[in-house]
Amino acid sequence: MNMNIRKFGLAATGALMAFGSLFAATPATAAAGGEVSAAATKSWQLKCRDFQFNEAIPGGWTEFWVSCSGNTVTIKGKVYDSASDNRCIVLKVYWPSENRWDSSRKACPKGTNQKFTFTGLKAANPWAHLSSVAAG
Repeated sequence: MNMNIRKFGLAATGALMAFGSLFAATPATAAAGGEVSAAATKSWQLKCRDFQFNEAIPGGWTEFWVSCSGNTVTIKGKVYDSASDNRCIVLKVYWPSENRWDSSRKACPKGTNQKFTFTGLKAANPWAHLSSVAAG
């Protein structure tokens, strides 16, 4: 019996490590491509409720509202560039239930903002990713 428990424990640990490395590799891959700086990226899960989000990273920020109606989530707001650093601010939203991304236009140069409205299914909470990306 002890042998079976050890085998199960090793299998579960291996599966957990593989699953974790799948998600851990995603930001590293993006950073290696030179488009996204790890120091200037922030991610969080959006809960389905009427709520205003205000999030900032070095070089810019976003404000938006999340509202829900039936099985639909609407995210509406702006991204702002607040630094003269030859970089732009972008908000991307991942919709797990649809396996797709929405992306705002790049806000740059300093003092520029871009409005956005995204709509998706409520089946799973979407994830927001605020990033500073190279201008151009």
